Amino acid sequence: MERNHSSYKELKEQFVSGHNGSPASEITLIYFGIACCVFLHNAFAIRCRNLWFHWITDFLFLVLPGLSSVTFLSESKTIIIVSVLSLAALSIMISKQVNSKNSTSSVSILGQELDKNLDFISNFRAYALICTSICILAVDFKVFPRRFCKAETYGTGLMDTGVGLFIVANGIVSPESRNKGKISSLKSSLLSSLPLIILGMGRVLSTKGVNYQEHVTEYGVHWNFFFTVSAVKICSSLLLTFLGNIILSGPAIILILLYQLLLNKFGLSGYLALGADGHGGRTGLLDSNREGIVSCAGYLSLYLLAVDLGKHIFNRERKTVRDWLSFAGVLCLLQAVLWCVMMWTEIHVQQVSRRFANLAYVVWILALSVFLLWLLLLVELFRYTQSTTLSKSEDDVCLLSAINYNGLLYFLLANVFTGLVNLSIDTLKSSLAQSMGILVSYMGILGLVTVLLYKWKIRLKFW
Repeated sequence: MERNHSSYKELKEQFVSGHNGSPASEITLIYFGIACCVFLHNAFAIRCRNLWFHWITDFLFLVLPGLSSVTFLSESKTIIIVSVLSLAALSIMISKQVNSKNSTSSVSILGQELDKNLDFISNFRAYALICTSICILAVDFKVFPRRFCKAETYGTGLMDTGVGLFIVANGIVSPESRNKGKISSLKSSLLSSLPLIILGMGRVLSTKGVNYQEHVTEYGVHWNFFFTVSAVKICSSLLLTFLGNIILSGPAIILILLYQLLLNKFGLSGYLALGADGHGGRTGLLDSNREGIVSCAGYLSLYLLAVDLGKHIFNRERKTVRDWLSFAGVLCLLQAVLWCVMMWTEIHVQQVSRRFANLAYVVWILALSVFLLWLLLLVELFRYTQSTTLSKSEDDVCLLSAINYNGLLYFLLANVFTGLVNLSIDTLKSSLAQSMGILVSYMGILGLVTVLLYKWKIRLKFW
C-alpha cells in the first residue's frame, strides 16, 4: 500500500493528540473490573498442568474482559463486570455444594496462617503492565475510545495511569522498601537503570530512524518512558543514600509541594506548556524535552510514597487472615482520604496533569493504586476463606506470575509488537473486526511468549 509517509505520520499523531481524558470514576470502574477478573479466575481455580489449556483460560479470564471493556464494549463496562461477578458467584456456589462437608468455621478461617508472600502485589504489578500493553497498541485503532487516550495537558485519561502505576509498582517492591543496605540498594538501582537507559536510547534511534509517529508533548522530542523510570530509580537511590532508613512520606510531600509551588507561582506550568519562546517551540536539548525532565520531580515523589507503602506491607508482621483483614481496613481508609485530597486539589490547586506529574496527578495515581491493591488483597483473602486446601503451586495465576517474572521483557515485546503492527498496516482504516482480531492476537501472543519463557526459566535480567 502506497502512502505519503509524512502526511500519514501527521494523521497518526493528530489521532492521539489533543484529548481531555475521561472522568476519574470511569477509570476507577475499569480497574475495579480488573480485580473482578482475578476474582473470576480464583473462583474457577482450574487445576490443569497442560500449558496450552492454562494459557487459554488465563487469557479468557484475565485479559479478554479488560480488553473488551476498553474497546468495542467500552459502553458496557458495568454489564461486563456484572457478568464476570455472576460467573464467579455461580462457580463458588457449585463448589460449595460439592465440598459442603469440608466447610470451615469463620473463627478458624480468621485465625488461619497465610503464605508470607501473598499474590496481591504481584497481581497489581502484572496488571499495570497488561493494561499499558493493551493501550499502547489499541490507541492507534478507532475501536479505542479517544477519551481513554492520554490527556494533552490536563485531565484523567486511562493511558495517563500507565507510567504512574509502573512507578508505584516499582516503588512498592524496591530494595528500599525491604530495608536492604544503602550501598547495595544504590548499586542495584544503578545497574538496573543501565538496561532502561539503553532501551530508551534504542527507542529514540528506532523511532527517528523509521520516521515513526510521536506524541511530542507526552515527554518531549527525545525523552521517553524508559528515561523517566531510570531517572527516578537513580535519583531515589542517591536521595535515600543520604536520608537513610526514615519515613519517606515527609520528604516526598515536601518535594511535591515545592514542585507544585513552582508550577503555580513561578511560571513553571506556563513554561512546560508553551516552552521558552511562549509559543510551544522547542529549542535546545532541555527545552525540547522539558516535560520529561521536569516531571521527574513528581514521579520521584510518587516513587518515595510508594516505597513507604511497601515498607508498611513488607516490614510489618502479619500471619493470619485477621491480620491481613485489618491491613485491608487501613488501605480502605487510606484510599478514601486520598480520593478526598485529590478532589480538593483539583478544585483549589491545579487539575490533574500527567504531562506535569503535578500534585493532583501524584495523589490520583496513589489513590488508584491503593484502591486496586485493596481490592486485590480482598480477592486473595476471599480465596483463602473458600479454599484452605489449595496450595500456592496449584492455584498460581500462571499468566500473572509469568509477567512478574519477566516484566521488563514483557513491556519491551509489547513495544516491539506495537511498532511492527503500525509499520505493517494502516490502523486508522482497520474495521472493527480487523482491529479486534489484531488486538486479541497481539495480547495472546504476548502472553504465550511470556508464559513459555517463564516455563523455561528464561529471564531478561542484567544485574
